[in-house]
Amino acid sequence: MPAVNVLFIGAAGSGKTSLVKAYSEWARQNLLLRVAPVNLDPGAEIVEYKPIFDIRNLFTLREVIEKYNLGPNGAFIKSSELIAENTDKILSNPPFSESSKWDLILIDTPGQMEAFIFRPASNVFLHKLSKIGNTIIAYVIDASSIKSLSDAIFLWFLYVLIQVKTGLITVPVINKRDIAVNPEIARILVTDPSRLLEEIDMNNEGLMSEVIPDLINVALKTRGSFRAVLVSAKELNDMVNLHTLLHEAFCVCGDLT
Repeated sequence: MPAVNVLFIGAAGSGKTSLVKAYSEWARQNLLLRVAPVNLDPGAEIVEYKPIFDIRNLFTLREVIEKYNLGPNGAFIKSSELIAENTDKILSNPPFSESSKWDLILIDTPGQMEAFIFRPASNVFLHKLSKIGNTIIAYVIDASSIKSLSDAIFLWFLYVLIQVKTGLITVPVINKRDIAVNPEIARILVTDPSRLLEEIDMNNEGLMSEVIPDLINVALKTRGSFRAVLVSAKELNDMVNLHTLLHEAFCVCGDLT
């Protein structure tokens, strides 16, 4: 049986790399799973795990900047196109070429999420990846960036948009619970996102008070059946919550040996 592919997608600084490291270590130690970390971020300076495949062996962000005379943002967009152009080469390398030897392939995606996931080129890579094994997206939300209700709604709505854009099963993971700026709102996202409607301050939210209810209702109707989990990549014990969430998705799109 081929491995389950899990793409960790989220804004820069959300802790994708730390989660890949923590979850892979936990799954190996506690479940004896065969886990293959993959780095798809050409701009990564330091990778905290030992990747089975590393996109930096094909090109780095610095090389793209110099070769195409681009700034950092343009280089991330070009990198997304290069990943699409090199999809067959990427997938011809381990662990993708020997998917049956692994239980989980954990894919750490580029730091600039919008340059990767919302570009047309991403469809090429995601489509071909899903052909070789069941593929799930773990959308990582940075709890330390949720200060207000509008922050929470914006990040939660991105979760919905990613599902719509990719057509892949997407599960929400709220990371950095240990440094959450507004722990109460983070907990609401986990326990019952519909309660966000009760948190609207009609006097202080301004224009947002008019659009937030509609955004929440759309998000709740389209978010799927998966409840968010609140974790910290610094706490290996938290990884059981992440695994439980992913296992629910495994049961929908495939099984985990």
